[in-house]
Amino acid sequence: MKTYVDSSALVPIYVPEEFSLRARREVRTAGQVPFTPLHAIEVRNAVHLLCGRRLISAAELRAVLGMLEEDLAAHRLAHVPVDLPRVFTRAEELIQTYSAQLLCRSLDVLHVACALQLACGRFVTADDRQLALAQAAGLVATNIKRRVRR
Repeated sequence: MKTYVDSSALVPIYVPEEFSLRARREVRTAGQVPFTPLHAIEVRNAVHLLCGRRLISAAELRAVLGMLEEDLAAHRLAHVPVDLPRVFTRAEELIQTYSAQLLCRSLDVLHVACALQLACGRFVTADDRQLALAQAAGLVATNIKRRVRR
């Protein structure tokens, strides 16, 4: 697995958004992407928040969570453990080097640190600051919100 897909790019796979097609294409191209404990918490929480904000119904919430479980069972999303002490050490290094300049949020830093710890060379996101951090850290980064020129 060489492509790390941030939660901001995973949620649009399951919940229709403007950039859902691009998100699906990126994941399909990757073949299989890591699904860390950080993803598990963040993706599921994001979907529950959508329901709580009444942007999706309770039935849609159940359907989305079901699709997520299907992708995990089919290994399109692969449960991967991360060495949390190493991730936090790497995150601290990223903070010291880039956060003041790039205005990174904690979860942005943790996702990039996970990608680095998992030796992923590619990073897919829907967040501009996270994109900048991933690129600064040496990853090939794609923002699904940017239009693709043809």
